[in-house]
Amino acid sequence: MNEVTMQSPQQTPTTVFSGFLGSGKTTIISNLIETLQKNNITVAYIKNEIGDTDIDAQLLKGKNIETKELLNGCICCTLVGPFESAVTELIDTYHPNKIIIEASGAADPSAIALMIGTHPKLYRDGIISVIDVENFEGYKDLSTTAQRQTQFTDLIIFNKVEMVSLEQKKAVVGYVRELNTHSPIVEAPEGKVNPDLIFGIDPVHLDASIASSTGHDLENHIHDDHFSAFTLRNTQKYSEAALQAILESLPKSLFRTKGVFQNESDSWVSFNGVGKKITFMPVDNQTQFTENIFVFIGLHADDFKAETEAKLL
Repeated sequence: MNEVTMQSPQQTPTTVFSGFLGSGKTTIISNLIETLQKNNITVAYIKNEIGDTDIDAQLLKGKNIETKELLNGCICCTLVGPFESAVTELIDTYHPNKIIIEASGAADPSAIALMIGTHPKLYRDGIISVIDVENFEGYKDLSTTAQRQTQFTDLIIFNKVEMVSLEQKKAVVGYVRELNTHSPIVEAPEGKVNPDLIFGIDPVHLDASIASSTGHDLENHIHDDHFSAFTLRNTQKYSEAALQAILESLPKSLFRTKGVFQNESDSWVSFNGVGKKITFMPVDNQTQFTENIFVFIGLHADDFKAETEAKLL
């Protein structure tokens, strides 16, 4: 019998998306929620971010999605209490059919799975790990947390597959199988994947692995991995070309950038950057922002705040 049938009627199926910074979790989740809404399935979305600003959740609010942001830490260690309160409030107020949690790029998925398992109103409906196959070059330079995101997962999604060759995909499969020999791998071209592949996963095989990981020290893992973030705000207007030049000139340590800005035509535009690759998208709800918001995440990111602010100004 499939373990999913053991869900209590009083529990809400909850799916966790993990993946290293910039892997494309938000894009995949946004596309999934859009498909679910078309099928009259209500979804609540909990977004966790290392810094003090969650631009992704603000953009999704414009699509009539109930969201909760958990900032300045990881729900797997420092935000346990706020996570439990946020979940309870969402369920009691909105009664969603599903809950989707997007963990920060530095979160440990095994600890989040344990938290879900102890919450009486939640049922763990899969841990999903997203990998950016375009920029992935193996685990040699990545943190222990990034490795655990690949190890403790029910399903692995290869994102940005349309940007790479078959040889690159095969290489990433090899890297993944060094740490995880059992979890299925599916592709998400253009950030889209069939919801039937994501939801209703049997999570039983992961339980033993998670149980054996409870001794892992999570309390200071963000500090130990040297991740930090900062947010800058201003009211200048930028062309996409000018902003792209500024972002491309930043130190390599700031490998994740995102935010919104007003361009020279008075239109609001969102941007996402991974390394030197920057993408721009028009904002759906043009009235929800009154100032530019720039979010920077990386290794020792705070050390570069003054330099970055000077470049933006």
